[in-house]
Amino acid sequence: MDGYFLDTSAIIKYYFSETGHFFIVNLYSRAKGRDVFISQASRVEVVATICRKAREQGMPIIDRDKLIDDFRKDCKRIYGTEQVTNAIYAAAGDLCRAYRLRAYDAVQLACAINVNKKVLTYQASPAIFICADKKLLEFACAEGLTTDNPDNYP
Repeated sequence: MDGYFLDTSAIIKYYFSETGHFFIVNLYSRAKGRDVFISQASRVEVVATICRKAREQGMPIIDRDKLIDDFRKDCKRIYGTEQVTNAIYAAAGDLCRAYRLRAYDAVQLACAINVNKKVLTYQASPAIFICADKKLLEFACAEGLTTDNPDNYP
């Protein structure tokens, strides 16, 4: 069994046809019955990213809102959500001491580390951190996470 943790840069590729889109679509189809986790913070970040991309691409509001609705439905049917607790905030702050991280990236990384610990308690292989941000992937590797970048799969 594989476990995956996706940050916002990876999640968004499911909803927009861009580099890495088919990698994420295939990951979701392979992950049926497997664990795909996101941070609770992604519920805000993904909506914000959909809104930004919709403005940049001149997308009609009705189409934008359908994507947001689809994402929210997927939060119930596809993703396990790692809650952003006080402990996660503290861990994210500590990660900011070690690395040059933006606040939400630190929260994402802290959640990924926590999910990985949980996954390793019931399976031998670690969760794979899926992210399209090269710097964040570097920091994740430094923290001992297994990583993959959907942008490597056009």
